[in-house]
Amino acid sequence: MDGIAPADSKAVLLYKLYKLLLQKYADLINEKEKRTIGEVKSLIDGSDLTIQSLVAGFKPEEYSFDQHFLIVAEKAFSFITKEIAFVKTDIRLSFWLTPKEIMEIKVADDEDQAVFFCSLLVALGDEKAEVVIAELEDLSTHAFVITEYQSQFFLWDPSQQHDFNAFSGFKENILAKYDFKGAKIKRFLYKFNNTDYEQFL
Repeated sequence: MDGIAPADSKAVLLYKLYKLLLQKYADLINEKEKRTIGEVKSLIDGSDLTIQSLVAGFKPEEYSFDQHFLIVAEKAFSFITKEIAFVKTDIRLSFWLTPKEIMEIKVADDEDQAVFFCSLLVALGDEKAEVVIAELEDLSTHAFVITEYQSQFFLWDPSQQHDFNAFSGFKENILAKYDFKGAKIKRFLYKFNNTDYEQFL
């Protein structure tokens, strides 16, 4: 078996089958997963029961946005980077996972991780948090979260195991410093939260 155990061989064959089926029906799935601007904004949902349940476990009993936000946000960020595995599919497939689905399978791509984290921030009272879909220098796209808190700019990328405060400070400096797998930001394509949507194309 060339060093591949039977169980592994079955897993590889199943992967090939699933990939073929997904590629075969990708157009149908992509059409079904299309979202209006309103529907995209509604993806950021701080009132979602899964999000609320997680936030309740992160917050102190006497939570104050002014005093505790960054402390609790760091707990939420750490949870996602440790518990939700990042995957990037090699199929041109558009999909959005719900918080419940993410918690069930503990896997998400960068966009779903960013939406998940942004929803947690909104649930903590952050009205400025936004998901950004950016084009990078290698022409790939990547999602992350930005916000401003007490006159400081923050960028968080849950798909990377970076320090919580690695990208905090002046906005221009942070955007110039950030990279994903060596590729820096070329431009923002669009950004959104539960109340706003802005497209830069």
